Amino acid sequence: MSMLPRKPITKPGEGKQRQKYLSQERYLEERYQISAGLKGPKRLEGESFEDFHTRRKAENGLLKEYLRGVWVKNED
Repeated sequence: MSMLPRKPITKPGEGKQRQKYLSQERYLEERYQISAGLKGPKRLEGESFEDFHTRRKAENGLLKEYLRGVWVKNED
């Protein structure tokens, strides 16, 4: 058994609090259809690589936001 320093054992509630969410970004305000604007992962005919790369980066970001969902406020 190694004699290296070990992490101290803590009880629940002690120690550093964990972050509840990975990021504090705003979620979408309303749901909308994004499939009309997506062109797909393949390079379009006559599209330069730089344009393809920019388009895929934008589409992936939009898809990630869409899949994250929409917050629904309780009206109680």
